[in-house]
Amino acid sequence: MNRNIFGIFRNPSLRKFLAIWLKPIFRRLFPIWATRYYQRSYERKNPYSDETKYGEYKGKSKYTIGIIKEFTNYHKNYIAACIDMDVSYKVIDMTGAQWVDNIKQSGCDVFLVWPSAFKMCLRHMYDERLKILTDELHKVIFPKYDELWLWESKRRMCDWLVAHSVPHPKTWVFYDIDEAKEFVDRAVFPLVYKPDFGDCARGIKILRTKKEAMKKIKSAFSFGISLPDCFRAERQWGNIVLQEYLSNVDEWRIIRIGESYFGYKKQKRGDFHSGSHGVIFADPPRELLSLSRRVTEMGGFKSMSLDIFEAPDGRFAVNELQAVFGWDPWEYQMVVNGKPGRYVYDVLKGHWNFEEGIFSENACCNLRVEYVLKMLVAESGSRR
Repeated sequence: MNRNIFGIFRNPSLRKFLAIWLKPIFRRLFPIWATRYYQRSYERKNPYSDETKYGEYKGKSKYTIGIIKEFTNYHKNYIAACIDMDVSYKVIDMTGAQWVDNIKQSGCDVFLVWPSAFKMCLRHMYDERLKILTDELHKVIFPKYDELWLWESKRRMCDWLVAHSVPHPKTWVFYDIDEAKEFVDRAVFPLVYKPDFGDCARGIKILRTKKEAMKKIKSAFSFGISLPDCFRAERQWGNIVLQEYLSNVDEWRIIRIGESYFGYKKQKRGDFHSGSHGVIFADPPRELLSLSRRVTEMGGFKSMSLDIFEAPDGRFAVNELQAVFGWDPWEYQMVVNGKPGRYVYDVLKGHWNFEEGIFSENACCNLRVEYVLKMLVAESGSRR
């Protein structure tokens, strides 16, 4: 009898269901244990986690790249890219108390960064220490600080888009509860609630009535709002982000790394495109590519994904900007007429050229390494 009872836990579907259900409880009630558990789990999945073997690499390159270690081990993509391209690198941990000395003594010419979204405190650490790294230690990082500052913050993205007059869904950020309530009293529903911090549509909710909106506002300004699958202490409090609801829109993801552009449509599941992990490969409209180039040129962004809504009448609205972004297990990020490749803009002729090939190796980190090496060569030449 007991064997039959415990035998049901060998069912893969049941184990997956229990893992999904228990995971947020585990993170909320046992944050220290959960952090250590996940850290070991991510390291097991990283083929380059052995720092005695992969912490440093001597390649044939003239320059040495510093790779900033990341909690969930996304930095493994930079390691793989450097090994593939025979580029020298050193892995550097920024979380320790002696991180400044580690940076100064590294001898690296540029630093590749992939910030962590695992915990909000890590997100804040990157904000603070990368600012010191660039402004006070005068080191070069990629993506640059201005790109990373926008990453995973709906409030910052909104203000940046407004400041640069970039077309985007109407978005309102409130820090005063009375102003938020007054807005909701005269608002047109539905509205979209967005947490400031959160990926893959986590925590996003469509508010279909004034009652729902008022309840969300009271939560935001009282005990705060916690995201699904987050630590108990990470409640977003004291402000709220509301956005107009756009129905019947397609959503494109356009990626720019260096001078390479990629694009695909996000497949909608339920109410959202983000987080669906479904894609539709289609040739992006040239107007969409040109909008993406214009926006990234405004900020001097060379590593950026843009999530852009396309309305039935052909209008575009930039929904989000992300300097680093999640990856699905594809070799490519765009397919045009059955051929994987990229677009490159010809400045002299003023048109887009499609180049067939595979350019997305190691989560596009080969392209990032290639770009920073060209940047270092150009800077070296300008000093002569």
